[in-house]
Amino acid sequence: MNTNKLLKILLMAATLLVLLFSTACASKNEIQSTDGQDLIKQGDAYMNCLKEGDWECAYELMSPFSQHELDDVVRMAGGVVKLENVIKTYAPKISEWAFDRAQFSTRGGITIGLLEGQVEYADGDHGKMSLEFEQDGETWKVRSTNLGKWTDGLP
Repeated sequence: MNTNKLLKILLMAATLLVLLFSTACASKNEIQSTDGQDLIKQGDAYMNCLKEGDWECAYELMSPFSQHELDDVVRMAGGVVKLENVIKTYAPKISEWAFDRAQFSTRGGITIGLLEGQVEYADGDHGKMSLEFEQDGETWKVRSTNLGKWTDGLP
């Protein structure tokens, strides 16, 4: 067997292995599972709070970790700006959202749930979104929020 043929066979074998491992290691979409449905319920509640501008409601649905982080920000910014006015002025105006992916992982002994989907804003713009959750007792609480935006209709 010549060297070129051997290299082609090795390259094809390596490609197949990469494809197999990437498929095997890909995160499973758990959107239909019981835990996935629990995330959607909490995610919808949180997004409704944001849509309505009910920041106290959103705060109650946050994890203790996130509440602590937000409390620190409020404490630091309190003497400089009126944070409530900044939030009312610059917070995104959400009109609709849909979750299409849920997955779970463990970080530092904490089970993390992730919801991903699409968001539409009141001005007609769209974007990708993700909500990260951690369990607080039996309840999933929002750990972080990522609301993206694109203006030309393309991701």
